[in-house]
Amino acid sequence: MTDTDEMESSLTPESLDYTHLPEQKMYKVSLDDASHFEQGGDAIRTYPVCTTNEFKLLYFEMDPGAVIDWHTHAPSFDEVCLCLDGAARYTLKREDGSEQVLRAEPREFVYLPGGARHKIEAVGETGHEGLVTMPPDSVGRLELLDGAAPYQTDDWPIALWVDRIRDEVVKKDENAVTE
Repeated sequence: MTDTDEMESSLTPESLDYTHLPEQKMYKVSLDDASHFEQGGDAIRTYPVCTTNEFKLLYFEMDPGAVIDWHTHAPSFDEVCLCLDGAARYTLKREDGSEQVLRAEPREFVYLPGGARHKIEAVGETGHEGLVTMPPDSVGRLELLDGAAPYQTDDWPIALWVDRIRDEVVKKDENAVTE
């Protein structure tokens, strides 16, 4: 046994009492088999990978030149986007009308604060692939309140939805999710 093995095995005692923990089960989601929804036509495909009481995780693909147009998040809705492939330009509109523009490339994250009015554009010759984590709020975009958003979250084809409070799987796409 190496020093690392000894250290890792001592982090959790073998006599751990599981009584107060939720069911211990992992899941794997295959994007190749998962359903998606489209934003602004078929140029943007969004896959709601996993939802829990603490977060939502989305994977999205944008064709070259595709734009997730201006939208505004709710004040409590922070979002973190990881660029997996290609590049994207994130534009944030401030209250004074000025704009902040960031370009994200693979292995770079963009943090968008709650209440942010912004848009995302795929730039370059290839498409853009990203991974987004956000709170589980049912109204993430202010536009959802008046029906102006390009989708309703109730319609999302969520691959895996785990309710950690009730300790149950609410939804599981049998084609995309394995244990």
